[in-house]
Amino acid sequence: MKSEIAKNIGIRKALQSATIGMFIAFLFMILLSGGNIQWMTEWNYWINIIIGIGIFYGLAYFFGKNAGYEILIQKKSSGGVGAKYGFLTLIITAFLVGWTGFMQEGMEPYDTFWDSFEDYIMKPFFWITIVGLLPAILVGVLFGKWIKKSI
Repeated sequence: MKSEIAKNIGIRKALQSATIGMFIAFLFMILLSGGNIQWMTEWNYWINIIIGIGIFYGLAYFFGKNAGYEILIQKKSSGGVGAKYGFLTLIITAFLVGWTGFMQEGMEPYDTFWDSFEDYIMKPFFWITIVGLLPAILVGVLFGKWIKKSI
């Protein structure tokens, strides 16, 4: 198999897996909001959500290429590679999306840099990582297995 075909398979499966991850995150947010499906409009997080989705799918595209190559060309463990990239996608997205809120409203006149950094970057990073760890690894393992089965 050519490496370009392996990378394309990885990208396709990664984008499908990212969609499943987005659905899980959306369901979790509905539960967190007490079953209110309109939480996005009421909480006014549109910019954060759009940027987060862009980062999430961008990382899925990038890591999907790598995963396809590692699984199909280098013959690495599909579950391990999938879990690794699922986890990396989660933590990088969680860290980067916090900067949106930090830039929007984090540096209020009464806040110090470190207070704002903690509130807008570290706390969301911590909670997104804790809540998303198991789903990210499980979807990542499935993602790796889907790549392996696609040949």
